[in-house]
Amino acid sequence: MFSGFFYFKFIPAQAGINGENMKVVIPQNIYAAIFAMNLPDEIKGDIKVTASSLIANEVEKENSDIGLMPSFDLLNHKELYISKKAALSFDGLLSNTYFYFVPGKEKIYELFLRGDVSSNEIILSKILFSERFDSNIKLTLDTSEIIDENKNYIITGNDNFGSFDFNKGISFADQIAELIDFPYVNYVWASKDEEKLKEFNNFFNELDKSVEDRIEIILQSMNFRKEVNEFIEENLNSVYFEITENEIAGLYELLKLPYFHGITKEMFELKLV
Repeated sequence: MFSGFFYFKFIPAQAGINGENMKVVIPQNIYAAIFAMNLPDEIKGDIKVTASSLIANEVEKENSDIGLMPSFDLLNHKELYISKKAALSFDGLLSNTYFYFVPGKEKIYELFLRGDVSSNEIILSKILFSERFDSNIKLTLDTSEIIDENKNYIITGNDNFGSFDFNKGISFADQIAELIDFPYVNYVWASKDEEKLKEFNNFFNELDKSVEDRIEIILQSMNFRKEVNEFIEENLNSVYFEITENEIAGLYELLKLPYFHGITKEMFELKLV
């Protein structure tokens, strides 16, 4: 069975590739759901949904064969193989993370993180504010049930399309894409098993076109507001499910940032498959 709470029912996807006995783990967000809906039916029954921050360990411990994990988790899991066929990247209004700033405040000293927070949001927020505003921003994980209108937030995941008004948010992905001058590779498909990842890659032929052709049906199968569906459809050209040389170059630029800011001590090569 499909484990973990999710917002959609599955609909038929590409056929003709055998994905039996392949365990896949994904984060709970609308874009990961779109990926899942383009997997063969044999795999859909064995997908696990969990917090983004846990996915790398799921793959590392081989509880799952393939995982859609935050790109900055590669910093501590350099040995994993990475798909050169598919990933989750952004460069515009669509994003899995948004900033929500208190209106009228000229200086921001603290950001409160909510939702499916990962290493990406923690590290990149510090770097972004250091580069753009020469500010050593304080980050606080906020688990309160109450939203405080006097706080500045970073919200990750589907909370942006539920408890928060995404129309008032600033795309985190857009800010990072501008910083590195490449698309922001938010999540990568990773595995300890090179051969299984090669097999997995075969599921993603012309993936961006497949998503574009089916996006209306996919979104209708989820329990999001009509306004959310329309926003995603209108801005679909700012999210990429395939990974090309451009995104790979962007991923390398992204992973250089912690090194240049003294967060990591060495660069490393990606094990692309």
